[in-house]
Amino acid sequence: MRVLLFGAGGYLGKAIGRALQGHGHSVAALARDADSEARLNAQGIDPVRGDLDDLAALTRTIKEADGVIFAAAVPFDREWPVASAILEALKGSGKPFILTTGTAVLSHETHEGQWREESYAEDDAFTPPPWIATRVATEQRIRATDGVRAMIVRPPLIWGLGGSKQIPAIFDSVKKTGAACYIGAGLNLYTHVHVEDLAEVYCQALVNGKAGALYHAVAGEANWRSLAEAVGAVMGCPARSVTIDEAKEIWGDFVGPLFFGVSSRSRSPRTRSELSWQPRHLDVLADVRNGSYRDRYAPS
Repeated sequence: MRVLLFGAGGYLGKAIGRALQGHGHSVAALARDADSEARLNAQGIDPVRGDLDDLAALTRTIKEADGVIFAAAVPFDREWPVASAILEALKGSGKPFILTTGTAVLSHETHEGQWREESYAEDDAFTPPPWIATRVATEQRIRATDGVRAMIVRPPLIWGLGGSKQIPAIFDSVKKTGAACYIGAGLNLYTHVHVEDLAEVYCQALVNGKAGALYHAVAGEANWRSLAEAVGAVMGCPARSVTIDEAKEIWGDFVGPLFFGVSSRSRSPRTRSELSWQPRHLDVLADVRNGSYRDRYAPS
């Protein structure tokens, strides 16, 4: 298949591109300028000059693709306008379209770092936090689309290859405070998955995914205190509990509560059964202590 991949230059997008190529697919992606073209060529990806702000100009490119994967980061209120333009170009083709969202839609506030028992499979009912309800509405509209094999992939905390957002943010807290920080008791958590295992979900959904499906990807769980202690072991510093207000000072008013002040637990029975998916990387703590994160962050 020739796959048009939005977000090919990002942490997740790069992994998806490599996985697609490993399955024998060719990959095309948007390039705004010559530098973007050069980076995509280095990844073995065909650059297509274009911009998300002018998707109408990309209608032909979208139509010529055998499938479209959207893994770019855009504001939540832009996700539906962008997705609807892509769906319009694919209308009646029956081709696959996959939009990436995230399990923040499942989150519950845990500003004391407390553990919560709620855990959601792909089609379980839930009430999203008000600030992210727009994203849930977008998921629902995409899943209800006719004439396109439209699907959602909703990742949890993504880790591996020394990247992601939350784990590097804990390392950043060491630079700012001298300790690896977590909120309150630190028993709250995001369910997690390795970026390469997550990329495999897209490859399987592209070929075997069902129209209107929503897929999770879960390899395990590790609470924030355990992750902070692992970061502390790498950096030779203590792990330390902070209040929600201190977390805002360390990571910002939005990022602190969103990353470390919620519980977001998910399960992936539909993904495992429909796509025959099994994660290969299970131990995020080992990767922090002795793997890619130690390689990236440990003091020399």
